[in-house]
Amino acid sequence: MCCSAVPTVGNVKSVWPTMRTVVFVQRQELEFTGNLSPNALVLGDVDNDSAYELVVGSLDGDLLVFKGEETEPVASASGLGMITCVGIGDICHQGKNNIFTMSAEGYFYIFDIKVCDSEEETSKLDGNEESKEENQGEVKPEKKESHRLEEIHKQHLPANSKVVLLADIDLDNSAELVVGYTDRKVRAFRWQTFVCEKDGESSTYAKLVLLQTWVLPAQIGSLSLSRHSDNFPKLVVSQPGCNYAELSCDWVSRSKFKEPSEEIKPVIHHPITNKRARNANISTEIIANVSKGDEKTQISDHLGSDRFAMCTLDGTLMLIEEDQILWSLLVDHQLFAITKLDIMCDGHDEVVSCALDGETYIVDHNRQSVRFHFEESVCAFAAGLYSMDGITNPPCLVYGTFNNKIFIYWNVRLPRISSLTLLDVIRDREEFKEKLKEEGIQDNNQEGMRKIVQYYLYEKPALMKYQQKQKVADKDLTVCKEDQDKEISKLTEQFEQTKVAAENKEEL
Repeated sequence: MCCSAVPTVGNVKSVWPTMRTVVFVQRQELEFTGNLSPNALVLGDVDNDSAYELVVGSLDGDLLVFKGEETEPVASASGLGMITCVGIGDICHQGKNNIFTMSAEGYFYIFDIKVCDSEEETSKLDGNEESKEENQGEVKPEKKESHRLEEIHKQHLPANSKVVLLADIDLDNSAELVVGYTDRKVRAFRWQTFVCEKDGESSTYAKLVLLQTWVLPAQIGSLSLSRHSDNFPKLVVSQPGCNYAELSCDWVSRSKFKEPSEEIKPVIHHPITNKRARNANISTEIIANVSKGDEKTQISDHLGSDRFAMCTLDGTLMLIEEDQILWSLLVDHQLFAITKLDIMCDGHDEVVSCALDGETYIVDHNRQSVRFHFEESVCAFAAGLYSMDGITNPPCLVYGTFNNKIFIYWNVRLPRISSLTLLDVIRDREEFKEKLKEEGIQDNNQEGMRKIVQYYLYEKPALMKYQQKQKVADKDLTVCKEDQDKEISKLTEQFEQTKVAAENKEEL
């Protein structure tokens, strides 16, 4: 990619990167009927066995769970409304994960997944579920499914949900549910248990309770949980044009950040830059808490702050820390999803962003990048962990297509993202260190190492080839001289024989 001029933002240069292309070949193809919402494709440990599964919700109201090498869902539910969001986590504060869904109509479901012990149990469940009303979530496990989804809660919440986030946003050691809506509102809910006394008997019930509502000035892209420099949670929501807003919780004391006399605004706008976006109204996605690893990989001095990444539909991808752009990339693809993934399994997160045409970009903190081209258009994308063997959880990429198929590229671990030179590869080898020692070259002498590599790769082979040719030439010359000597000896002998014959003839 190239262009006539490269725009700049402050001291940050926007580049059109020249990237290496990687190819992933290990993939699983899943059949899926229906349309997908971008936020209805998630990875997580749904059955609490430490092996990660894939959960998919369709706009037709179907919820499917895929596990391991199975190409068919191991559990399913239907009649859940137009599912727009799916999540996995300990939403009920019971120390285990559950599956929850949000529909465009406002129906919120929580499911627990169980293992089917026998076909009789499954058949019984089928008969019981047929009696449910049509407007309720109807769980219909088939006999071939090894698990079943058990509905444990249903509640009607505000309609038109777009994105959900399950995270501890107030440091109470319990996760809250944050929901973003298409009407530019964000609502936070908490799972709360109540005690009800009736006829002298007490019983308990639980439900989601509204904590706070925020109103944003523009359309919401995505939600994420960032961190302040002292590790206090910071709830952020993306805004159009590469901007974001911080949402303050009214029920949480913020005295550590604000003076007591200073009013705390519920929505704090962070305009990164209006000049940066090629379109100020373009849709923007955000992912926070991108692990920056150890000091060797850091490119700024803000060790305590959090980094997060943003992408836009017009092809902007950037990494930000304390509202400062660390790097920014421009690509010729429409980026609609962004997430983080430790794709090298070294404890450092990489930024992963996917375009509508399947082009996927993987960028590290130092702006080293690779890309992977998925061959179909994409309606939903996820990156995370997925277990094929039920034991390990390698990194994977998941693509939901418009052709009723889902592709899981599992074990996409990369040994590195940055390109390596020959010196980078051989400098730690013992043979090379011994050769440097023989030549009297220090291991920090780049020029000396370059010269010795050049000598052994190019000059020495050329010299050896020349010497070999000389040996062949000398051998040929020696053979030729020997042949000449033999020919001379033969001619001399013939001459002597002729001379003797002539003398004998004269005597007669």
